Amino acid sequence: MSFYAPGWDYNRLLTATSADWMTLTDEQHTAMMTGLKEAGLFDGLMAELEKRYKAEQDAIEAAKPEEQRLAERELRAPYIDTLKLVFKFDTAWSEWGFVVFRAGLYGPQHKARWEEFRARWDCIFQQEFEAHKGYHPKSDRAMELFRFRWVEDQALDMAVPEEVSRRFDGMWPDLPRGFTTSTCLVVTPEVVESVLNSPLPSSAKQSERSRLPFVVAVSRAAHIPSPEEGGEDVFGADFKGHFNVALESLLGTFYGITALDIIDLPKLTVGMRNERDVWCHPHRGGVRHYQEGLEGEALP
Repeated sequence: MSFYAPGWDYNRLLTATSADWMTLTDEQHTAMMTGLKEAGLFDGLMAELEKRYKAEQDAIEAAKPEEQRLAERELRAPYIDTLKLVFKFDTAWSEWGFVVFRAGLYGPQHKARWEEFRARWDCIFQQEFEAHKGYHPKSDRAMELFRFRWVEDQALDMAVPEEVSRRFDGMWPDLPRGFTTSTCLVVTPEVVESVLNSPLPSSAKQSERSRLPFVVAVSRAAHIPSPEEGGEDVFGADFKGHFNVALESLLGTFYGITALDIIDLPKLTVGMRNERDVWCHPHRGGVRHYQEGLEGEALP
C-alpha cells in the first residue's frame, strides 16, 4: 500500500525495533499511522503488538528463578503491604475487612431486591479478586481471608449515621484487628440503587463510566458531639461523619487508610462538596462530584 514508507510493510511494523522507528521522518510516521487507520488495520496492529509484547514479558518472567520472580512481584502485588502493617509484620494474618450495616430494605416485600443487590455486590468484589488471582501467593492468601461482617437488624431500618456509628463504636473493642477500621460501611436504599444500576467496575475505566456503585462510610466517632469552641472556623467542623465511597476503592486505598488510621477523615474528604459526591482516592481529582441532572463528572 502507498502509505508505507520505503522498505516498510505490515510485517515489518510487527517486528520493528526502536532503532527502526527512529529511521522514519515525522511525515513518514504520520502517513503510515493515518493510512493504517483509513485502511482499518490500525486496531488490529495495536492488538497484535500488545499480544506479542505480553508474550515477550511472560517469557522473561518465566526465565527468572522463582524466588526472584516472587520477590519482584511482591512489590507490586495488592493487599500485601497494607496487611503487613495492619498485623504488625506478623506473618500469621487473620481475617480482615469491613463491618457493614444494613440500614434498609427489610421485610418480605424487599427480599428479592435485597438478594439481587447482594449478588451484584459479591460479583463486584469477586471480579476484583479474579483480576489478581495467581499473581502472588501472599495476595492470594489475603483474598482468601477477606470478609465483610454484615450486621442486619430490623431496628436499623432507615437508621441515621449517628445511630450506626454508636453501634459500631460499641462493638469496636471486641472486633479482630483486621476489622478495627476508623469507619464502618452502611447500605442504604440509595446504595442499593447505585449498585444495581451502575455499570460494573470491570466494564470500563472509572473515568469512562458516568455512574459508580458506592457505599456509605460512617465514622466510628460520628455519634460524638463536636466541641462548639471555634465553630465553623475549626478545620473539619463541617465534616458530617459520613460520606460515599466507590466500591472499587474499598479494598485497596480506603481499607489501608481506615485500618491504619493514617489520614483524618475531615482531611480525607476535604474535596467533597455535596453529600452525593463519591470518594474514589486521596489524590488530586479523587472525588466524583455530583451534578443536578447528571450522574457525575468523569474523573480527570
